[in-house]
Amino acid sequence: MKYIFIAIFALIIASGLAYQIHLEPGYALLTYGTLSIETSLAVLLFIVSLAFMSFYFVLRTILTVKRVPKSIGQWNINRKQTNSKNALNKGLIDSAQGHWQQSEKLLIKHAKDSDTPLLNYLSAAHCAQSQRAYDRRDDYLFKAGEALPEQMHVIHLARARLQLSAGQIEQSLATLQQLKEVTPKHPAVLILLMKAYQHLADWNKLQALLPSLKSNREIPQQEWQSIEKLTILNLLTNASSSNQHSVGALWRTLDKKQKLDPKFLAAYTDYLINKGESHVAEDLLLKGIKAQQDSTLMVLYSQLNISNSKKITQLEKWLKNQTANPELLNVIAKLCLHQKLWGKAKTYLDKSLGIQPTGQAYMLLADALENLDYSDQAVNNCYKTGLEISLNEHTTDRKNALPFTDVKDSPLSVAH
Repeated sequence: MKYIFIAIFALIIASGLAYQIHLEPGYALLTYGTLSIETSLAVLLFIVSLAFMSFYFVLRTILTVKRVPKSIGQWNINRKQTNSKNALNKGLIDSAQGHWQQSEKLLIKHAKDSDTPLLNYLSAAHCAQSQRAYDRRDDYLFKAGEALPEQMHVIHLARARLQLSAGQIEQSLATLQQLKEVTPKHPAVLILLMKAYQHLADWNKLQALLPSLKSNREIPQQEWQSIEKLTILNLLTNASSSNQHSVGALWRTLDKKQKLDPKFLAAYTDYLINKGESHVAEDLLLKGIKAQQDSTLMVLYSQLNISNSKKITQLEKWLKNQTANPELLNVIAKLCLHQKLWGKAKTYLDKSLGIQPTGQAYMLLADALENLDYSDQAVNNCYKTGLEISLNEHTTDRKNALPFTDVKDSPLSVAH
């Protein structure tokens, strides 16, 4: 519509000029030395306009021809980028479907022409790792660094994540330690370090790393809470004479709630009992059991190096609130046997077996019956039944302990 108006406007002007020239054609004289040209003004204007238009079109043609190589080059670049985008989309789809080899070829073939070479190389590295081609994976990561040297932190982070996923814990740890020197508070680096130390069961390094994890606001609590518990428990459970000072120091760093945690308290009091500090362990166990009636803590109380009569009296107090606890009944019965209270031990064992028959209870009952002068057949029946139940319990525990191995490679999220 715009061009129609322009054409109409130009036609009106041209008509006006033609009419004016028709009324008064004018006169023009051009001289140069002895040469002179005489014509009307209208013809002169026509010749000048024609010359200008000819010059314009010649100049336009020259400039267009000059720009042809550049235009062809830009067209070629655009074509390659379009092909690269299509290949990237296809490669990512193939990767998601598990077609690692096909995806890897597509991603690498067009990586140099891609607008996002980092995504191409990192995705190709993931595909190579999924095929256990670790050399090709490292080569793609190296090429990613050459293409985008300013993104080396991201590339090293991806390398550490891939190494950790591949089970190359030592290599991953070396990469992560370098990253930590450069960015000591980076949340992804800290989380990956935590996982690497956990794989290596390096609980001391994990304990040293935990303050950085806990103080980092970008790391949610659920990321490190379970690891913190596991670390504390392992440090307390694996306590030895070589790290007695560190165990005590670790216990003092725990807050009140943690010190009442049955697992932590059981591990630490067991350490104290083995160390010969039953008086310290007794105070801790009494506080812990007062806060929560835990069977494991009660069993540990029975192992204290104090008089059996004192232990029986205390355990019987706790039994009033846990009359249906077979483990506690068995513990008291065992202490009664040590005190040669055969009848009392039998009473507790009968109650225990009435709640839950266990191999331990039958073995203890056989000991009590033997001392109470029961028949050999009764004693032997108890031993036999206890042995059968113990064997069944052992077989069940072994079946439950069989590890499950997943042979499939889990997908890895590439860091960006």
